Amino acid sequence: MGKENMQRGRSEKGVFSLPEEEEKVLRYWQQHQIFARSVAQRAKSRKRFVFYEGPPYANGKPGVHHVLSRVYKDIILRFRTMRGYFVPRRAGWDTHGLPVEIAAEKALGLSSKRDIERLGIARFNKKAKELVWLYRDEWNKITERVGYWLDLSRAYVTYRNEYIETLWWILKRIWERKLLYQGKRVVPWCPRCGTALSSHELAQGYKEVTDASVYVRFRLLSSRGSTRVRLGGKTFSNLFILSWTTTPWTLPGNVALAVGGEMTYVVAEARDAEGKTFLAVVAEASPLGKKLRGKVHARVKGKELAGLSYAPLFSVPSLRTAAAHKIYVAEFVTPDEGTGVVHTAVMYGVDDFALGERVGLPQHHTVDEEGKFTADVKELKGHFVKSSATEQRIFRILQEKGALLQVVPYTHEYPYCWRCDSPVLYYARTSWFIAMRSLRDKLLRENTRINWLPPHIREGRFGEWLREVKDWNISRERYWGTPLPVWDCASCGARKLVGSIEDLRAHGASVNTFFFLRHGEADHNILEVCAPAHDSRKFTSRLTPRGKRQVQAAARKLAKEGIDLIYTSPLLRTRETAAIISRATGAPVKVAKGLREIDPGDFEGKPIEEYRAYFASELDRFSASPPGGESKNQVKERVWRFFQRVNSLHRGKRILFVSHGDPLWLLKGAAEGLRNEEILQAPYPQVGKLYPIATRPIPRNEEGLLDLHRPYIDAILLRCEKCGGAMRRVKDVIDVWFDSGAMPFAQDHWPFARARANGRSVAPPREYPADYIAEGIDQTRGWFYTMLAIATALGYQAPYRNVVVLGLIHDKHGKKMSKSRGNIVEPWSVINSYGADALRWYFYTVNPASEPKNFDERDVAKALRRFHLLVYHTVAFYLTYARAQKNAPPPQRASHPLDAWILARLAAVHKEVTEALDRYHVREAALSLEKFADDLSRWYVRRSRRRFQKPDSKDDFRAASAVLGYVLETLVRLLAPFTPFFAEFLWQKMGKKRSVHLTDWPSVPRRFAREKILDAMQEVRRLAALALASRAAAKIKVRQPLRELRFRTASREVAQHKILQEILAAEVNVQQVRFQKDLKEEVALDTTLTPALREEGTAREIVRLIQGLRQKAGYQMRDRAALFVRADAQTSSVITKFSSFIKREAGISQILFKKAPQFDAEAEVVLEGSKLWIGIQKR
Repeated sequence: MGKENMQRGRSEKGVFSLPEEEEKVLRYWQQHQIFARSVAQRAKSRKRFVFYEGPPYANGKPGVHHVLSRVYKDIILRFRTMRGYFVPRRAGWDTHGLPVEIAAEKALGLSSKRDIERLGIARFNKKAKELVWLYRDEWNKITERVGYWLDLSRAYVTYRNEYIETLWWILKRIWERKLLYQGKRVVPWCPRCGTALSSHELAQGYKEVTDASVYVRFRLLSSRGSTRVRLGGKTFSNLFILSWTTTPWTLPGNVALAVGGEMTYVVAEARDAEGKTFLAVVAEASPLGKKLRGKVHARVKGKELAGLSYAPLFSVPSLRTAAAHKIYVAEFVTPDEGTGVVHTAVMYGVDDFALGERVGLPQHHTVDEEGKFTADVKELKGHFVKSSATEQRIFRILQEKGALLQVVPYTHEYPYCWRCDSPVLYYARTSWFIAMRSLRDKLLRENTRINWLPPHIREGRFGEWLREVKDWNISRERYWGTPLPVWDCASCGARKLVGSIEDLRAHGASVNTFFFLRHGEADHNILEVCAPAHDSRKFTSRLTPRGKRQVQAAARKLAKEGIDLIYTSPLLRTRETAAIISRATGAPVKVAKGLREIDPGDFEGKPIEEYRAYFASELDRFSASPPGGESKNQVKERVWRFFQRVNSLHRGKRILFVSHGDPLWLLKGAAEGLRNEEILQAPYPQVGKLYPIATRPIPRNEEGLLDLHRPYIDAILLRCEKCGGAMRRVKDVIDVWFDSGAMPFAQDHWPFARARANGRSVAPPREYPADYIAEGIDQTRGWFYTMLAIATALGYQAPYRNVVVLGLIHDKHGKKMSKSRGNIVEPWSVINSYGADALRWYFYTVNPASEPKNFDERDVAKALRRFHLLVYHTVAFYLTYARAQKNAPPPQRASHPLDAWILARLAAVHKEVTEALDRYHVREAALSLEKFADDLSRWYVRRSRRRFQKPDSKDDFRAASAVLGYVLETLVRLLAPFTPFFAEFLWQKMGKKRSVHLTDWPSVPRRFAREKILDAMQEVRRLAALALASRAAAKIKVRQPLRELRFRTASREVAQHKILQEILAAEVNVQQVRFQKDLKEEVALDTTLTPALREEGTAREIVRLIQGLRQKAGYQMRDRAALFVRADAQTSSVITKFSSFIKREAGISQILFKKAPQFDAEAEVVLEGSKLWIGIQKR
């Protein structure tokens, strides 16, 4: 940022522009590394403030709601930093799960899991990994542009191996605590995504919809299958029992009917769809039971219905068992809706499934994972269950069977997939769960220790969620996610949960044993030139005598250990080496192109130093290739593919690879799962030296790099410790919310990044728990919950101490923002128009943090005008008129009441803001500052204007300058956490060399805190307001002087203080103020306008007009001007009479009663009924 631009404080057009000044500030921060310095200078502080960044996805553009959370985080972090805390703030990225997978499906033109598996999981996940970063630059830019200081260079990324390894460790610990289990449950299932959802995911996507509910009848049968049934001491033929359901698609899966044991049921007359009468059983107190007005033939308790059979509506052979299609008593049945008889399809309802397990009902799906009917339901095979066309087809079938009574629209809340927006089915699946219900009491206890803002969240929204907590379904039958680290033995059924990469290595089933040998010393080694990748007449490198001796030494060692097979590079020097080994060991030799030397291209035969000098760095050699040659990455992929192929061809063999320096060095790095940076630190193979290759399996991708994702992890077999058989990993990945919920631990690769304690007791990370987090209210069912759930499952205290819960952002009409509505607000347009700090200030002040915000861009504009421009003009006034100082220390004394008052106001606002931010009450602090800025500008500066512009004494001018300078410096530092750009701009504009964000939070001397002067000035302002109201009632402008104001007050300070009365007189524009103790009213204003008062009023009006022209002409304060006048005799006489006053107040050097041919600005008005023209010209 150019210093001269900072001092001007104007845009190129000469008008203050907050967005333009912010851009300059941003450049200044970047050039001088202000953020890094602000953190580093407090790194040795004993006070630490821990913050967790909730990780966003970077595969979608940031919206204005993301700005809200970012600025609420930033303000507290800046405040704590200025208070002397060390506040590291690490960025993070959420990278797994359905949000990314769905984007990958669209990019690849896929629409189902079958499509993905046809394409290949590796290719699909590669695309998903690419799309993770689609809008990372946009996120980084908006983060910087709104002033959210966040360490983006050290961001934690949930797909990284070290992050996943921590998640595995956590899961293993939860497993060891007997909290992780596999079970068959009815779970929310997305048929589009083909996976289960957790309860907190489900909570993200409810919609109010109107579905078709249906009343159906089932024919009751006797135990022998007869239609004659005995109930209540009577025998009935063709008796039906009625049921109601909101999910007609579950009727083909019906296996039972449930009734309330103590509820009363009646046999009453009903009418079918054709109006025919039949006898029906319903609960007497149910809505339908109350409507049946016909004769009641019998009354029975529900338990008397238990055991009766009925004819199924659909013929599904797999559902025909001895226990099926009977009536059972169940506690969940109530008479509140429908008929008091619950149709039970055990695979599609939580209560249904529990009943089915209790009485032994068949568990068989009539709907597949894609939400389509199976071949078991012949009439509906292949139809999607949640389509209106399928529903109509079901209704027709029921009607044909005489089972349909009535279809009724039913409006209710129904869950939709939080990512793909498809309707969710409740569907029985075998899944993995964390037993959160067993931790309910601990969750509730930890919740009481959290400071929620607003407080009602603790017992309200969040507390209610915890009280109804469900076991956490963490498994997902998807692809791009953290793999569930569970391996099962197909032979004996043993199960192992892996908690680290070292666990994989320790328990991996080793297939073969490998060694590698770099050829012995050869001709090109002596010459120190690049060897060819292919033998040719031009240059063939052979083993030297010394090289042959080196190989013979290795051969003797291998002869003792035994070797089964040799693979060698096709080049002469390696074939010579392999032949020597073969003669010593008897092992056959196979020539393999995959082991050939790296191709140096145009550098073949040239000095090695020339080859190395071609690349920008050592790391550059991995990605860049020489002309006509190979890069190291290409070689690594080649040798790794070859290694994998050989390993798959053999079992239990001891295999030797004979190759060259680079290929073997890269192969060893790939085998160990090293990154390129780590390979550079690994020892380089020596000629003629034998090395073992660690072949304990770890998952590696096509480049040979460690990759814990599918499909690479799926290929890893473990050795069963019980039977020695092969263990295979279950195919599931884990809930993506587990990724982000584990970030307090995984962001620093805990506990692997530090020495672990012995035994089961492992201390939590150093940066635990967080002192502060802030996110939207939807995260009470998301990140806030999953963090607490994981910490509690590990046995630790709550992972955060203070939480600011933010309200959602709607459009200006109060409607939810969505792409379909076209009402999403793009944050860049707002920032570019008004400035990031105007947007920040709007968010801080518009309403309490937790309340929804109906975003209207006009409110941001109001915030800019109401606050930023007011403060800017106050600083501009100070720099223009006051005796500005580069450093303004606290004044020792304040003799003038206005100075004493503003210092007392400063002390009060400092206390208010500090205490409010200490309590995380951002709005309270912001509004306090806004009120102070208004007092400073509209009272202190306005009432002190003459002390600066036309001071009566130099001492008073210096005193006022010192006070205003100190107040503004302190105000700017108080503003720094709220409006970081604006504060920096003002700070630099006031001549400060060091960034305001490298300063500490200001302190204000206690001596300034004077309640008496605050009360007295408040009384003056109150009296002034009453007097001005009297003026307004009399329709007399404030510029028109009046003779006298009398007042009555209980304030002795005002009644006896001459200067306070002078301030009151100046504010009300009266010539005299008089205290009158026995005055009936609080103020009495003499509104009589004498000719002299009218003339003075006219003179003041002319001064106002001239000042407006000066501003229009762009004059500076020091500029003097000639005034040209054309007016009638009366107005001219007034101007002449008050010429000294006009010259002094308006910066006029001379007054000429004529119209000038040229002027800088002019105005023509009607004043007191007479036309007046004036113009000014700089002199």
